[in-house]
Amino acid sequence: MDKAANDNRVAELISSLSTTLANIDVEYEFELARVRVTAKPKLRAMIVDTGRQHHIQRREPYVRQIAELQKRTS
Repeated sequence: MDKAANDNRVAELISSLSTTLANIDVEYEFELARVRVTAKPKLRAMIVDTGRQHHIQRREPYVRQIAELQKRTS
């Protein structure tokens, strides 16, 4: 595979991973909104914190993969 084709493929992968990250972020924002409306005030902070931690863990592999792909194109 020539460099241009490889760079194009890497760009497509980065775009796909970025779209996945955007979807994860939107789902997280909807979940936060739902929690803020439905959770009891005493539990809200704990639920939001747990959700934030899960969100970070869920995003991490995609962020790492994008960083690796960007290194390859540099």
